Amino acid sequence: MTNQYIGEHLLPGILGKAWIGLSLLSLLVSIYLFVRATWASKAGKKKERWAGRFFILHFAALLAAIGTLYYVIANHYFEYAYVWQYSSKGMPAKFMISCFWAGQEGSFLIWAFFTGMLGMFLLFLSKSWKSWVLPVYSVAQLFLLVMVLGIHVFGLKIGESPFALLREMAVYAGDDFFRQPGYLSQILDGRGLNPLLENYWMVIHPPALFLGYAAVFVPASYAVASLWRKSYHAWIRPALPWTAFALLTLGVGILLGGRWAYESLAFGGFWAWDPVENASLIPWLFLAAAFHLLLIVYKRRHSYRTAYLLVFFSCFFVLYATYLTRSGVLGQTSVHSFGENSQSALLLIFTLLFLFIPLGLWWFRNKHIPRKKGKDILFSREFWMLLGSIILMLSAFQIITTTSIPVFNRIFGLNLAPPLNAIDFYNHWQLPFAVLTLLTIAVSQYFWYGQKALRGAGKKLLRAGCFAILCTAFVAFIGKINRFDYLLLLFSASLVLCTSLVYIKKYVRYVPNVASAITHLGFALFVIGILLAFTGPQVISQDKQSRSSDHDGNVVLYKGKPKTMGNYRVTFSDTRTQGSYEYYQIDFVKKSDSLSGKVAFSLWPSTNFNNQMGKVNHPDTKHFLTKDIYTYISFSQQAGNESLDVVREMNVKDTLAAGDYGLVLDSVQADLKNNDFENVTLTAKFSLLDAGRRIIAQTQAEYRIRDGRIAYVDARLDSLGIELRFAGVSETSAAIRVAVSQKAEEYIVLKTVVFPFINLLWAGAVVMFLGLVYSIYRRSRKTPEAKNESKLTV
Repeated sequence: MTNQYIGEHLLPGILGKAWIGLSLLSLLVSIYLFVRATWASKAGKKKERWAGRFFILHFAALLAAIGTLYYVIANHYFEYAYVWQYSSKGMPAKFMISCFWAGQEGSFLIWAFFTGMLGMFLLFLSKSWKSWVLPVYSVAQLFLLVMVLGIHVFGLKIGESPFALLREMAVYAGDDFFRQPGYLSQILDGRGLNPLLENYWMVIHPPALFLGYAAVFVPASYAVASLWRKSYHAWIRPALPWTAFALLTLGVGILLGGRWAYESLAFGGFWAWDPVENASLIPWLFLAAAFHLLLIVYKRRHSYRTAYLLVFFSCFFVLYATYLTRSGVLGQTSVHSFGENSQSALLLIFTLLFLFIPLGLWWFRNKHIPRKKGKDILFSREFWMLLGSIILMLSAFQIITTTSIPVFNRIFGLNLAPPLNAIDFYNHWQLPFAVLTLLTIAVSQYFWYGQKALRGAGKKLLRAGCFAILCTAFVAFIGKINRFDYLLLLFSASLVLCTSLVYIKKYVRYVPNVASAITHLGFALFVIGILLAFTGPQVISQDKQSRSSDHDGNVVLYKGKPKTMGNYRVTFSDTRTQGSYEYYQIDFVKKSDSLSGKVAFSLWPSTNFNNQMGKVNHPDTKHFLTKDIYTYISFSQQAGNESLDVVREMNVKDTLAAGDYGLVLDSVQADLKNNDFENVTLTAKFSLLDAGRRIIAQTQAEYRIRDGRIAYVDARLDSLGIELRFAGVSETSAAIRVAVSQKAEEYIVLKTVVFPFINLLWAGAVVMFLGLVYSIYRRSRKTPEAKNESKLTV
């Protein structure tokens, strides 16, 4: 007999699964009709219209599935495994949306949403390419929908449904708890989000990244469609703005992830070369190389084969990044990856299909793809752009090879170890690639497509080099940069800065194609910002004169006791509890305001106690125009009583250590009447000294005997949390026994770092992306290219 479970809300789950099934079925029909439209000559338009309608139906059903998932999350229906695993009743409403991408099923669903949304744009913008591009693009969407299908076929489970019930999970099969009809009444709350995801940057970072992943499918779809259609040049123009859009959205997603790491993780940076971070960077590097190759193809009609490969690889590495992140293969090397799951094989199959099918078609059409005519012109823009693209590819291969060490170990049974210090390792390898890339950017801006414009370029480059040297010297001086490799990178970025400014100034009124110069200018500012902020951060919490500071700059800060840090007097002044968060108020007073005590600003680093992860530390940062002051807490101790079990013997003028103070026994006096030793009072007087041996307090403690019974009158120094007890008289000497009970002071272990000029990094990113936005606008315009565009040089 089947159990009748009490309180379950099954209808939303049934509807959610039905919407996903309808979306998948509609998409299959749409793909079929689009393909048929390419075969039919007369009835092709009708089939194309119906294919478009089914594509719209698929997207509408997908939206319904997403709305259903949000409904069950918002209503805390913990009978659903996804809701129980990633939400809780106490979760702030502003972070509720983050539950969508907290788990694999929801993140695939959101990724499918963005893929479908861009597909809707393609449906209305791709025009003559519609029946060729949409079925190819829809295959990627098919993959995402299959991953959230959650059905069994011939004993194999295909996908994981976000609407699976908790009692249906394989891990709970046969559990007596779920055989109880009223089990749901005992599930009072869900597990909740990983506390690191409870951050507003994580509300916008994953959607931006998924939008970028979805956008990468578009130029790849155009490339496959062109090989299918045997139209090897016409696809370039519509693919260019989509490639720029993918560069923009994927880049924004990556940078927002860096901003989240900087604001939320306590490692003191925005990029840690974590394997999952690397996995998202790889497709961006290939996409950047592909974009420049597409420009060469569009302008000069050569390098088609390489352009195809780069576009395909950018798409493949999106899927490969998904495999790395979600298969569990990086579980031991990355804190960002998902654990082992049953869908790893399915992920791998899709990833390999997205590699071998496009490459197979490219190989089949290879003889028909236009070849380059003539020789390379060394002093032409396309030559240097091609060289820069090759450097980007080499950079990407170095990153992905090292990142894939766990994959190699699994496939080949190896036992290779990833680099122990990932930041130093990757910085060492990637710095030469960055220098070479910057130099090719700088040189390329002195030439134009197809022209050997060597005359005058040497003088211009020499002039720019002189300005770059001056800029390098100035920045190195203010940033205290003295390493040769860093100086070389700084010079390269300064050279790009100079050449880009010259290009923009000279041609902004005549040539609409300044988008590249704006983008390169932003990239140069971005690199300079990295050098200034992260090659020489100032750890101002270092206290070399105190034992309460270690070599990493972690300093003990007692509540109410200020310490000097850089140009500030810093005080841990208060704590505040809000839910599971404990906030610590850190007041910064400028040295010039020490007498008045005027607080310049306060920071509130926090700790969040999570049942699954223990205490999670969150930093807090004060942002200035020219610097950031970054603080985080690595340990905290609440106030409490600490009793000293060992009783010390003291003679007059002896000193006993009591915390940070010295306790001196000044005298012992006896009040004895008529030699009545059954009733006597002994009084010990003490002075409390600070570190400079100055008396800051005096007190006394009494040892009383009344009718043979002992009583104590303790001395209390409440402001210092110290209590003294005259515990008795030594049996072997004239000393007295003293017990000290000191209230354990509340303290934190704090690290404070100044990142100089970090806003230059973020400003460079904004300028770089503005250049891409302008490029998208310009490449999307219908106006023909300017007739004199190819004649202009810097």
